[in-house]
Amino acid sequence: MHLSQLLIAIATFPIVFVGLAVALIFWPVRRPAGFGGAALADFRRFVARGDFAAAPPEQRFVARDGASRAYRLYGSGADLLVFMHGSGGDSAYLARFAEGLATAAGLRVATLDMRGHGHSPGVRGDVDRLDRQETDIADLTAALKAEGEAGRFFVGGHSIGGGLAIRYTAGRETPRPDGLILMSPYVSNAAPSARPMSGGWAHARVPRFAGIQMLHRFGIHTFDGLPVVQFAISEAAKTGAETPAYSWRLFRSVTPREDWRKEIASIACDTLVLGAETDVIFNAEGYRIAFAPNPRAKVEIARGIGHFDLAMSDFARDRAAEFLRQQMAGA
Repeated sequence: MHLSQLLIAIATFPIVFVGLAVALIFWPVRRPAGFGGAALADFRRFVARGDFAAAPPEQRFVARDGASRAYRLYGSGADLLVFMHGSGGDSAYLARFAEGLATAAGLRVATLDMRGHGHSPGVRGDVDRLDRQETDIADLTAALKAEGEAGRFFVGGHSIGGGLAIRYTAGRETPRPDGLILMSPYVSNAAPSARPMSGGWAHARVPRFAGIQMLHRFGIHTFDGLPVVQFAISEAAKTGAETPAYSWRLFRSVTPREDWRKEIASIACDTLVLGAETDVIFNAEGYRIAFAPNPRAKVEIARGIGHFDLAMSDFARDRAAEFLRQQMAGA
C-alpha cells in the first residue's frame, strides 16, 4: 500500500466507524418471541394478588439541580434507610415492606422515586446526568437528616433499584452508608445472576447499545437519550406512573458501573443480599458467586418465593430488620 493510500485509509476510518455506529443505533429490531414470557406471567400474578399496603402520600425534597423530587416516608427515629424500587414502576409497591421494616427495626425508611420514574419523573425514561440518581440519594438523605437527629444511614433497593444501591455505595457520593440491603438486585448482564432477557422482562436493543458506546470513543453523546431497554409491563398494572422504556443514560445511571466485579469488591460496609429461589428474572444462586469476593457480603435465599413476591415477603422484612438492628447496635 502506497503512503497516499494509507493516509486516505487513516483519514476515512473515523467516518466509516461513526457511520457504522449510527447504522447500529437505527438498526431495525423486532421484539423477540420470548419478550414477556415467564417474567410477565409472574408479574401478572403479583399484581392480581391485590394485597398491597396503601402507600402514604408523596413528600418532596429539592435536589441540588433545583428539581422537586418525590419520596415516601415510613416510621420514625434517627436512623435512616433510603430504598429504591425496581424497573418500570415507582416506589408505591414497596409500602408493605417499608412500613413493616420501619416498625420492626425502629427507624425511618424513605422510598425514593428514581429520576425518570413515577408521577413526577422529570423526563420519563431519561435522566440528564449519569450521576443524577446518586446525587438524589445524597440530597434526600441530607434533607431528612436536617429534620432531626443524625443517626446511622443505610441504603438499599429491589431489582434494578438494588443495582443503583450498589452504584451509590461503590461511588463517591456522601454520606457513605453504614450498611447495604439488596433484594434480588440487578448486577450485570454478564454476572452469574443474570438470565437471558431477564426471563422475558427486559428487551435490550443490543445494536443500539453498541452503536452508542462506539460513538463515545469520539466524545459523541448525541444519542444517549434514545431508548435502549423496554420492559414487559402488564396492562393491568398501568397507572400512568409506569416507565416502560429506559434510555442509555437512565439505564447506566441505575446500574453498577461496567466493571461490576470492582464495584462489588469496593463495597466497604456490611451487605445483606436477599435472593428468591423461584426468581425467573435473575438466578438467585448466582449471587453467591457474584458477591463471594467481598467478605462483608452475606447472601441468603428465600425458598419458594419469586422475584416480585420477595418485596412483600415476611422473609425479606424479617431478615432486613435483623440486619439493621445488628448494625444500629454496633454488632
